[in-house]
Amino acid sequence: MKWTSILSGIALLLVIVIKSQSIENKEVLKPFVEKLNQDKVTQILFLGDSHIQADWITSFLRNKFQEKFGNAGRGLVFPYAVANSNGPDDFTSATNQTWQNFRLVYEQDVFQQMGASGFVIGNQKESFLEIKFKNPDEFFDKILIFNDEKMNGEKFQLYKENQTLSNFVSKSAERIKYTVSSGETFPELASKFYTTTTKLVQLNGAGIKNPMEGNSYQIDKISFNYNPEFENSIEKIADYQFSGNKTLVQLSEPQNTFLMKTNASSGNTFYGFQFLKNVNKGVVFNTVGVNGAKYADFLKFPLQMEQLKSINPDFVVIALGTNESLSTITKEEFQKNVSDLVSKFKEQNPDLPILLISPTDNQLKPHQIKEIVSWIKESALQNNVSFFNLYEATGERGYFKKSLNRKEANADGVHFLRPGYEFQAQKIWNALSDNFK
Repeated sequence: MKWTSILSGIALLLVIVIKSQSIENKEVLKPFVEKLNQDKVTQILFLGDSHIQADWITSFLRNKFQEKFGNAGRGLVFPYAVANSNGPDDFTSATNQTWQNFRLVYEQDVFQQMGASGFVIGNQKESFLEIKFKNPDEFFDKILIFNDEKMNGEKFQLYKENQTLSNFVSKSAERIKYTVSSGETFPELASKFYTTTTKLVQLNGAGIKNPMEGNSYQIDKISFNYNPEFENSIEKIADYQFSGNKTLVQLSEPQNTFLMKTNASSGNTFYGFQFLKNVNKGVVFNTVGVNGAKYADFLKFPLQMEQLKSINPDFVVIALGTNESLSTITKEEFQKNVSDLVSKFKEQNPDLPILLISPTDNQLKPHQIKEIVSWIKESALQNNVSFFNLYEATGERGYFKKSLNRKEANADGVHFLRPGYEFQAQKIWNALSDNFK
């Protein structure tokens, strides 16, 4: 009797563990799984916050999918370094001019829209923009440029290069005193002078986060020193024209570096770049990670949803919730945001496979994160989408502290290091790959 009870307990424990490692309502993923096994290109779109912007979770998953089903292109990227932000480490980006830049979480009146990547860069100068992939095998022969519609019909050029643009540019900083005008925001100050919000706080203290009209602040105004000798080491591929709010470029031969020269009379404004291969089968793994993002942020800009849906994703993954756990939000408001975002993706295809992934434990609001996870789980059921409980799969409360002890997490109490994110990505892959067997 005793052994029977023990065995029953072990069996129950195994059921609980297996359940926590599995995708709930996985039936909705069937069209995606079927597409993967066909001789077609499959588009995956993965939305998230700062856990995703660094690309450590998504690069792991991208490699797994492309190793198994083929590589149809690097997908959607943004020149984060040009926007003074962090990003994936498999490519670099460079420019010879300053750009105003924002992400969708900021309050600003400079740009009316935010597009595909949830970021924007813009200027009104003749500019080179370079995106260079580190892996020589990561080539592309088709590019989708997400530009502002006001650039329609404007010309631009693409080039090959023998030397990288960054070898011909350097930055310089001039310390100035700036008097704030009415309505200017903290992010707008950083963007205006091509500096960072972190540097502004270092120079002025946290009070600058709420700049007061008429007050003066210290600012490092950044400018570029450009050596035009760079143009002796490049060869023009062709002239092109921007078309609408997205421009498709077909190349006659594969490239590893994207080098564009643009000088649109209406201003240069870009929201992202999708790099593709002219192949008949494989996976394009697109990521949209935005530091500080919440579900509500992806509902702000109609252009972003329009451009993302133009990718025609076969599978959408949404991994948000951490930033809501650090804020004050009601269950009703949170779940409405989840439902609204899901509904927008399903407008054209009610059967579009969507997976919601919960956040993991953090040390700042461990009670609230658990509640957020339960809200996401309920939302998945309400909206007939699948759900993966990454919170349970990684060990629930206490996981972050254990990760710190293993040197897999950041001391800020929220973010992880690469090994921690790859551990989480392995959990997600295990749950997804169960559907491919």
